[in-house]
Amino acid sequence: MQKTLSLSIDIGGTSAKYAYVTANGKLTGKDSFPTSGLKNLDEFYQQLLPVIDKAIACGAVNVGLSCPGFIQSDGLCMGGVENLPYLKGVNIPEFLRQHNPSLKVSIMNDGTAAALGEYWLGSGQGSRVLLCITLGTGIGSALILDGRPYPGSHFQSGEIGYSDYSSSEEYLEINYSTLGILRRASELTSEQLDGFAFIQRIRDNDPCCLRLLEDWTETLGRILANNILMLDPDRVVIGGGISKQSDILIPLLEKHTNRQLPPQYRHLAEIVPARLANDAGLFGAVKPFYETGMDA
Repeated sequence: MQKTLSLSIDIGGTSAKYAYVTANGKLTGKDSFPTSGLKNLDEFYQQLLPVIDKAIACGAVNVGLSCPGFIQSDGLCMGGVENLPYLKGVNIPEFLRQHNPSLKVSIMNDGTAAALGEYWLGSGQGSRVLLCITLGTGIGSALILDGRPYPGSHFQSGEIGYSDYSSSEEYLEINYSTLGILRRASELTSEQLDGFAFIQRIRDNDPCCLRLLEDWTETLGRILANNILMLDPDRVVIGGGISKQSDILIPLLEKHTNRQLPPQYRHLAEIVPARLANDAGLFGAVKPFYETGMDA
């Protein structure tokens, strides 16, 4: 394993975080650029290319990207990027290789990247069947079997954010992602609440936010229970920025998940907060470069 330098870029619905990651898991130079409000792909590339060129100048030889949506093995984003519509049908790795043919570039679904990061350096270490749920702008998930992501037959496994689908405007992550919960909290309180304000209201026993938290964790618990019955994981990692509030979130998720499981299945899967929080995807996106000589 060579100690090459990789640039990791985690593309989200509001911003793209990026940082340099080494083979021993050291992360440096973390920064971001906005993705919301961009009108088209050209504007996205205008944000991306200076980051790429700076990384090359700093000695990076690998670029690992994570992105929402359905990502084919050749790097094409087939869809599932409602928050970033200009990325649908786009192959970012191909574009970057044309920009600089010496670069090694890979891309994966953001939920998969977060799960790989937690498996490599976080709360998923040592797990044989790892289910990772990421709560943020949307709801992502991924299954790691013996250290390898399970992509599914059509590279669309793990899209639990589309659970309870009834229309293009009504499915799980619309109302039950962290973004969806904050939107609902703001509507109910008639105040614009960010994550910090929402959590503070919960700690202050605000009845409106407490009811919303109960609804959130009960609904997520039902989804988790169904996935536990189907996949039989030994560990479930809950990621995203909200995982920092594990003293509030995890006990309620455990309660509602196990309540919706038959007795013999309760407490078989350990539910734990992500250790790497919002950095999990940055680590996971470049992990393949540090396996089987890919960075040679």
